[in-house]
Amino acid sequence: MENQKPSLVVDVLEQQLERHFQAMLSDENRMKKIRNEFRRDGYFNFKDFSFLPRKVLESVHEEVHELLDEYSVRRDVTVPSTGNTYRKMYNVNQPEIAEGGTLIPALYQSKALRNFLGNIAGDDLASCWEQEQYLITKLSHPGDTHGWHWGDYPYTMIWIIEAPEDPAIGGVLQCVPHSEWDKQNPQIWQYILNNDIKSYHHLKGDVYFLKSDTTLHHVAPIQQETTRIILNTCWASAHDRRTDVAHESIDVIWGTEARTAEAEEA
Repeated sequence: MENQKPSLVVDVLEQQLERHFQAMLSDENRMKKIRNEFRRDGYFNFKDFSFLPRKVLESVHEEVHELLDEYSVRRDVTVPSTGNTYRKMYNVNQPEIAEGGTLIPALYQSKALRNFLGNIAGDDLASCWEQEQYLITKLSHPGDTHGWHWGDYPYTMIWIIEAPEDPAIGGVLQCVPHSEWDKQNPQIWQYILNNDIKSYHHLKGDVYFLKSDTTLHHVAPIQQETTRIILNTCWASAHDRRTDVAHESIDVIWGTEARTAEAEEA
């Protein structure tokens, strides 16, 4: 019976998501607006607990907090493949979320959710490399940031669990859409200097969809003790024909430098 319960929960969740997203898809004028904004900006924000049924989204928030309490580790590293930009944060990685979470793994595999995002992107979404499927990060100390970077995969959804209400405190997302990542020569500052930067302030309950492999982006460092928590979920394109995808950012964040930072924090 215990083995059947998680499967039953997933089935009920999927039925609920199918009804929810079908109602959204039936509003073609709204969907056209979303698709156009995503194509133009590489970004679209579902504001104020509107992406999922509110009780489901509130349950996601509860699960994220529980996982942070159980598994979070401090990271403080620079990443060469993104021009030595900083990662200063607490996080919970995919294996721990898969072990300790229920709702997040189910949402990641949801066919209804993927079909909805695929409608926006004009693509078919597929699971990415296991270690990059989902990640929780927390910024809480002055200077904490997720520095300028691109994603290894094209589609990222960021779930805002907690965020400062005042953008002056930091934690603002900034983006340069329609940019390309040369891992050997990222030229981040050339992109920043030669293009308009789009800035987005998010609040608790927002969920935004990002074309992450062609949108240079970062989270501005927070300026004082506060809390900014996000759940990051990432998908590949089902039509991606790459036989190998490098993961330099993840290798650095979870590699020797990360373990050193963890030991020092302890």
